[in-house]
Amino acid sequence: MKINKGQFVLSRWKQWQFDYRRAKGHIFSYLKNRFYWHYIPRMKHVLSFPDHVDLEIASACNLRCPMCYTITDEFKQQVKRSFMDFDLFKKLVDECAANGVYSIRLSLRGEAFLHKNVIEMIAYAKSKGIKEVASLTNLYSLPPEKFEAAMKAGLDWLTVSFDGLDGMYEKVRTPAKFPEMYARIKEFKRIKDKYGSIKPVIKIQTLWPAIKEDPVAYYNAFDPYVDHIASNPLIDYLHNDGQETIEYENNFTCPVLFQRLVVGSDGVVLLCSNDEMGKFIVGDSNKETLKQIWHGKRMTEARKLHLEHRGHLEIPCCLECYLPRKTEPVLESFGDSNIVVDKYIGRADEIGR
Repeated sequence: MKINKGQFVLSRWKQWQFDYRRAKGHIFSYLKNRFYWHYIPRMKHVLSFPDHVDLEIASACNLRCPMCYTITDEFKQQVKRSFMDFDLFKKLVDECAANGVYSIRLSLRGEAFLHKNVIEMIAYAKSKGIKEVASLTNLYSLPPEKFEAAMKAGLDWLTVSFDGLDGMYEKVRTPAKFPEMYARIKEFKRIKDKYGSIKPVIKIQTLWPAIKEDPVAYYNAFDPYVDHIASNPLIDYLHNDGQETIEYENNFTCPVLFQRLVVGSDGVVLLCSNDEMGKFIVGDSNKETLKQIWHGKRMTEARKLHLEHRGHLEIPCCLECYLPRKTEPVLESFGDSNIVVDKYIGRADEIGR
C-alpha cells in the first residue's frame, strides 16, 4: 500500500531537515504520529479517534489556477463559498484535543488565510494542546505581517503552493505576480530569523510540468529560504480523463480512510481529503460528534468496500481519485543527475489539461 502517493522530494537532505524541525519540541509524539500515519492503514486498523483531522476553514479561493477544480462550473454549482463558523471550529478543536489528536490542518479546498479569524483559530488550537497546527496557502492573502501574526499564534507548518518561476508562475497562479510573492518567501525567512523561530516550518511545492525545464533553478531559488522543497505530477483535478483511459492499481485499498477525518467549512464531513465535490458525505459535525462520524455507518461502509478492493470502482469520488490510479516511474533530468517522477498513466503532462 502506497502512502503519500504522488509527491516527491527534490532533496533528501531537505526532507530530513524538515522532519527534524517539524518534530521540534515533541519528538516522541511526532514519531508515534508517523507510525500511525504509515502503518495503521497497512494493518487495516481503525483507531478510536483519528490522529489527524482536516478542518477546512474556507472553501473560497482568490486565484484562478488553470489546473484547479475550484474554477470549474461543477465546483461552483455544488460547493458553496463559505467560511467555518468560529464557534463550530472551537467545538471541533475541543473534541480533537479531548481525544488526543496530534495534528489538524486548517485548509482543504480554499485559501485558509481569507478567513477573518484565522489567527485566532491557530491560537485557539495551540492553547488546547494540539501539537501540530498546519495550513496550506497560495500566498496571495498572506502578507508578511499576517505571517508574523500566525507565527506568534503558534502555526507549526505552512505549505506554500508555488508553481514555477517568473512567467510560468504568473501563468499558473493567476493573478498573483512573481516578484511580490517571491519577496514574501524571503521576508518570511527574515521574520523567523528575527525571532529565532524554527516554526512554522515552510514547505514549497510545485507541479512538475511547471519546473521540468529547469528544476535546479527552482530548487536554488528557494533553498536558502525554506525547510522543504517538493513536487507533484499533474493530477486530473479537472476530471478531463475519461474512465476508459484510467488504469487502476491492482487490489487497491485506500489508506486515507484510516488516517484522517475531513470536515468541510460548513461542518459537513467528507469521505476524505480528495472528495472535493462532496460526493460521499459521511456525517454532519453540526449534529454529530467527530467520533460518532469516524465510527459511523458511512465511514464503515466505505472502509468495507475498500478492504474488498471495490471502493475505487463503486464510490463516485474514488473513481476519479488519483490515489488508485496506476503510475509509472519516469526518469527526468535534474541538472547533472536524474530524478524519478511517478507519473499517472494516461495523464497529459500539460497544466490545464
